[in-house]
Amino acid sequence: MRAIVMCTTCRYSAGEKAGPDGRTGGETLIAHMSEALQARGMASVTLQTQACLWNCKRHCSVVLRDDERFTYFTGDHEPSRAQADAILDWFQAHGGSETGEVPFRLWPDRMRGHFIARIPPVKP
Repeated sequence: MRAIVMCTTCRYSAGEKAGPDGRTGGETLIAHMSEALQARGMASVTLQTQACLWNCKRHCSVVLRDDERFTYFTGDHEPSRAQADAILDWFQAHGGSETGEVPFRLWPDRMRGHFIARIPPVKP
């Protein structure tokens, strides 16, 4: 199973818990991701939410989960549509890889510097 797991409680910025509309950064990024998935006709991608991913120093946090390939834990995402699009671009490249390893040259610029951990798939 592949999924994008997004933190609902991440701060909007280093100095603000919530943005101008009262939503957290996580809630804002989730809304942008939902819009991006819909705009691309990618309703089959599972979008999961989780309160606090324990990465508060590097908000907004997103896990790019995969049962058969490497899973990636990311952070420091700007709660914007442009960032949601970059996350989704990378996730699509990840899905096209047999192992989940995406060559650095194929990474969207907005994804560089956001990776925290690479987690191998669980093998039976």
